Amino acid sequence: MAEERNRTLSYERIPYKRIEKIIQIFIKRFDEFLTLKGFPPDIIKNISFFTLIDIIVRVDKRKAYYYCFHNMEINECKEAALYAYWILKLRPFSITDVKYKSKAEACTINESFVIYLIGLILENTGRIKKTNKINSSYRNFLEYSFRFRNFSIDSFVVLVESISTETLENDYPNLFNQV
Repeated sequence: MAEERNRTLSYERIPYKRIEKIIQIFIKRFDEFLTLKGFPPDIIKNISFFTLIDIIVRVDKRKAYYYCFHNMEINECKEAALYAYWILKLRPFSITDVKYKSKAEACTINESFVIYLIGLILENTGRIKKTNKINSSYRNFLEYSFRFRNFSIDSFVVLVESISTETLENDYPNLFNQV
């Protein structure tokens, strides 16, 4: 017979009002990102809100997991890494505009958006300098890795937490010769 002592553990779902606020933040950040990437303001895009809600709930459950099993609250960097992981896995963002949907930037929109989000959090938490620009070869390295390599959720969190100003300045000239 199973033990009774841990049967009362249960997850309390994140309130829908909080989910709505997080969705609005993602919409705002995605629009900012598209503008920075040079897409026109009227570009036709799609955000799968069902998938985004799923991502928000998964991150909230993982936060509850850390609290319950590790007796710790996660920091902003870990939380951003969890969101990034699920965005890469479930791909809620897409460009559907006929003029742009076949371009490389549209095909890797989730990977690029994740790099943008990670950069924002790392800047806001002081882990990287705000004036620092990501070396384009490092950005390509991350984009390629996010698209084609497999990460466990925990290894992804470690990866994001290990990014520093010095890491961003690294040059990866032989990236595609490794394949």
